[in-house]
Amino acid sequence: MALGSMIMKIRPEAEHGLRTRLEQMPGVSVEEKSPQGDLILLVEAENLGALHKLSQEIEKVEGVLGLYPSYITTEDEDA
Repeated sequence: MALGSMIMKIRPEAEHGLRTRLEQMPGVSVEEKSPQGDLILLVEAENLGALHKLSQEIEKVEGVLGLYPSYITTEDEDA
């Protein structure tokens, strides 16, 4: 399992539509909105490759100006 906390820079007028779209994406949750208007996301995926692919999908959503990982970790499920 790979987990990432990410800062999403957005167009302010697109926030409602972005939240709706993000809620439809498996493994993605909006955790917070910063005072600057950025959305803080928690993104979960099977592995780092899947996390990267999901991040690329998120970046393509209308209204997203940038997606910046602030923390990424992986769990070794065999340990």
